[in-house]
Order: sequence, then C-alpha cells, then structure tokens
Amino acid sequence: MSTELIEKLKAEGWTQQFTASGVRLEEAIDNYRTLGFETKTVPVQQLGCDGCTICFEDANDSSVMIFTRPTGKPLDDDLYESVDE
Repeated sequence: MSTELIEKLKAEGWTQQFTASGVRLEEAIDNYRTLGFETKTVPVQQLGCDGCTICFEDANDSSVMIFTRPTGKPLDDDLYESVDE
C-alpha cells in the first residue's frame, strides 16, 4: 500500500481496517458508525499495495480500504447507558 498515504491517515488518527465493496462495505460502515467510529474509505487503486494491484485492476472494481477513528462522542443508545443511572 502507498506508505505515504497510510502514514498520513495514521497521523490523523485513522486505523486501517480491511478491504470491502458492495453490500459488505455498506454493512461494515453502518456497523462501525453504530459503534461510535468515524469512517473513511480510500479506493484500493489509490493505495497501490506496494505496486501490486492485480487483484483490483478490473475497471468495474469498487473495492475500498476502510479506515476508522473514534468520534469522541458518547453513543446515543439505551444499551450504552451508565449502570449508575
């Protein structure tokens, strides 16, 4: 992967998760947001995989790498209410 881009994202507090596309991508983003994470996606072609993108070179491939970082906001869900309440 493009070391410079990944290092820049890590410096901004992002954590690299995994590659996804289609319905699985939508599910993952929804799940991370539900868990209180901000999400960012970067097309795999932009990351370069250290020069190897053969798996993702199909013109119709929409695979992206998912990055997350905590929002810092409390979760708005009854499941996460304090036990002291």
